[in-house]
Amino acid sequence: MAEDETPITNWLQKAADGDDSAWEQISAWTYKELEQLAARRMRRQFGNRSVTLEPAGLVNETFLKLLQHPAAFENRRHFFGFVSTVMLRVLIDYQRARKAGKRQVEKVHLTLDGLGGKDSKTSIDALALQQAFDQLADLDSRKADVARLRTLWGMTMQEIADVLGVSEPTVRRDWRFSRNWLAETLSIP
Repeated sequence: MAEDETPITNWLQKAADGDDSAWEQISAWTYKELEQLAARRMRRQFGNRSVTLEPAGLVNETFLKLLQHPAAFENRRHFFGFVSTVMLRVLIDYQRARKAGKRQVEKVHLTLDGLGGKDSKTSIDALALQQAFDQLADLDSRKADVARLRTLWGMTMQEIADVLGVSEPTVRRDWRFSRNWLAETLSIP
């Protein structure tokens, strides 16, 4: 276990035991990092288009959902994997609400980097992507975590390695597998 992982892991254990102050520590520790990740993701997703959901709003909505449905987290990896899934659902709900006034029901698409080719951008149906992540998690949960952190949040290999507590070469191998698996599963050329 990485030295910097100890505080969050301890706080998560205390929160699971009902310690409300542990949630405050978790929130303070993760809020800024998650807001930066959300800002990066939203910039990539929405570009320069006018968006009323700010990164702070995305993080706040995510934490509200976490508090409404508390879960026991084993460690930092489990926490960030869960938060990534919740944030994806918040983005999907946000886009659905934006499109609710339109006549036709449209699929919610996310723009992802690097799935089809090195520098390609791919538009993916968000629900299909979520299902693919779930299937990949059934095969290998760490590979699914790598895929979520890389595609949804644009984390670097080193950032992913730090979050997951594994080596960067391991992350690179997991990413190669995950990228190919997702491309095949989602029929990305």
